[in-house]
Amino acid sequence: MAVAAEPPANFTEYISQLTIGREGSPLKLKRGEAATTKVNFKPPVEILIEAKTHTTNLRIGYAAKQVIFNWEHIGDELRVDGGPAGGKHKSGAGAIPRDKYVLIRWVVTPKKQSIYVDGQLRYEHEGDYSQIDNPVSVFGAEGSEVTVKSIKVRPLPPGTE
Repeated sequence: MAVAAEPPANFTEYISQLTIGREGSPLKLKRGEAATTKVNFKPPVEILIEAKTHTTNLRIGYAAKQVIFNWEHIGDELRVDGGPAGGKHKSGAGAIPRDKYVLIRWVVTPKKQSIYVDGQLRYEHEGDYSQIDNPVSVFGAEGSEVTVKSIKVRPLPPGTE
């Protein structure tokens, strides 16, 4: 018999501490809205985002201006715009199921970022992330309907590479 996994330790939930002015879970975002934490974070940090898109454009921001899943032009390309990995997109890594929650795990250290979807590594880039001091955002675009269930963040131990 399978044993239920314990919830991740030391994470803080930010779904009720956002700049959008609404709170609660799930949080449905209208076109052009962003769910952004009121707090900035510096690496090393681990971010968990549970969200879904009805069709296209689940976008997240922290170590990049935006990382796009289900991009409206090339649905299976993971788009990375801005930040140390800006323009280093990855073909075949951006598709997520439509209208189904996914768990995005974003680990950013001073030297690297790693992005997982439902436990599967989708993207990794080595670079200088040491100067990042940004909030975490979830948003949609181009007519997408995005629903956010959870935004959790925890600092990682100093020296985590």
